[in-house]
Amino acid sequence: MIIKGIDLGLSTDLTGEVNPLKKNIKILNKQQKKFKKIYGFPSSKSTFRKYTFPFKDRSKIEKAVKTQIQLDFPLNLDEIEYAYYVKYDKNGSDVFCVIAKREDIEVIKDGDIIDSEVFALLRLAKYNGLSNCEIYHFSEDYSVFLNISDGEIVEVKVLNKETEIYGDPYLSGKIPDKYSNRKILSNPTNDPVKNVSFGLLLRGLDDTGIDFLHRSEEALTEKLLKGALYLALAVVILNLALLFRIYILEKQLKKIKEEEKVLFVKGFNYTGEVFDPLEQAKGKLSVIRKGSIQTEDSVDILDFIGKSKKDLNISYLYKINITKERFTIHGTAESIKDVEAFKNNLAKKYNATIGETVTTPEGKVRFSITGAVK
Repeated sequence: MIIKGIDLGLSTDLTGEVNPLKKNIKILNKQQKKFKKIYGFPSSKSTFRKYTFPFKDRSKIEKAVKTQIQLDFPLNLDEIEYAYYVKYDKNGSDVFCVIAKREDIEVIKDGDIIDSEVFALLRLAKYNGLSNCEIYHFSEDYSVFLNISDGEIVEVKVLNKETEIYGDPYLSGKIPDKYSNRKILSNPTNDPVKNVSFGLLLRGLDDTGIDFLHRSEEALTEKLLKGALYLALAVVILNLALLFRIYILEKQLKKIKEEEKVLFVKGFNYTGEVFDPLEQAKGKLSVIRKGSIQTEDSVDILDFIGKSKKDLNISYLYKINITKERFTIHGTAESIKDVEAFKNNLAKKYNATIGETVTTPEGKVRFSITGAVK
């Protein structure tokens, strides 16, 4: 399989022949006629979120991520694209979500996959045997900081190009001359400017990453492995002179594709940082903990609260507590009338009552609403 990795941040690319059976990549210098294009989307045009959920069901994760994004972004969700990588454990799932303006994604017309440059750097770190490290990657007009722990991204920060470096991190990309004596993150070309491009080629060996195009539920590595195995099978079948070779290959190589069109947040904000669910919401949503409430109920409550907030004139929800018996919402609204309307909307499904209302110096109304399942 031939892959071309295109780094949009540094406007560089590499083409390589990926062999998933031997787990190696051969860099190709000659122009190729057929290849898959994998783009590395710049961190400077992205914002990042991390979420933790006490369940593993994919449909519930999608619903919960959408609800969290609705709470994080108090504007209409109609102008952004998002994609996320899920890591499962015995307690549930950890989600790393990358969000971008839809208009920035739509200008990329010929991509097979649009990944994030942060995952390209993560794959390159793992390729170099680095499971715990810090990386500063320098692009044309910005730099990005990655903190990697146990092979996972735990922190991302988008910084300006002239940012000062502390500690003993690995450096990558278009490294300023004043840092030339520091540790350098390497790739087989020995050119750190090509690091993201090579990390995109590694997508053929390591599925860790996202795809803004959502073109297939099947991981790229699985496709490549299947293609290689089926090619080997074809040789065996040919040697045995069986007439079913074409039928089997065509059936086995059929790709399952699913196109998703998602409309999201108007007035996108490039924060460029990863937040813990409690940190990034600043207390507006408590993490659902195991044993506190059935996970199906908790997701439904969050979804209904998010829809109610969107439909009414509620300025901000800064805290949501969910227990086994009830839930409590703390937020601000434009007026008492808006609080009453919000309560009445929640009362359609839950026993909702207003706990308190306080007029702030700015003229807004701070409120709390308690609800219980009918």
